[in-house]
Amino acid sequence: MPHLRSVARRADVVVDPEQFPFSVPAVRALGVLDLTARVTFFVGENGSGKSTLLEGIAAAARLPTVGSSEVDRDDTLAAQRQLSRALRLTWSHRTHTGFYLRAEDFFGFTKSLSRMRDQFRQRLAEIDVEYEGRSDLAKALARGPMVTSLNDMERR
Repeated sequence: MPHLRSVARRADVVVDPEQFPFSVPAVRALGVLDLTARVTFFVGENGSGKSTLLEGIAAAARLPTVGSSEVDRDDTLAAQRQLSRALRLTWSHRTHTGFYLRAEDFFGFTKSLSRMRDQFRQRLAEIDVEYEGRSDLAKALARGPMVTSLNDMERR
């Protein structure tokens, strides 16, 4: 059973229905969104509010983000933070594991990982030059942190 059971608009929070994000169709029409299925698909036209609603839910759930700034510091999510305060989340079991990854951030996240990987490899090459002629133990100790980080990254 999913941990998040439902999302609903809070009746005690007054909002301007003409102001974004409350003017967005999916947000404006939100009553109670039951999330009882193991998988939920949000389907709709561009601009219908799928991403806005998901971002509001992520902010309300206080999920950490991957690939961008934290929700509390991301200027592009100011309206979604406002929406989050107007949402009531009902949990079957509240967990603090997991994260939120916006589709547009995934590309930036993978680019960031690729840059980090290249930096580790570059540093390993520099250490090989720096430690040329030194003992294998000295070289292994110098390379250790980079090798461990690179292996952890590759394994995940």
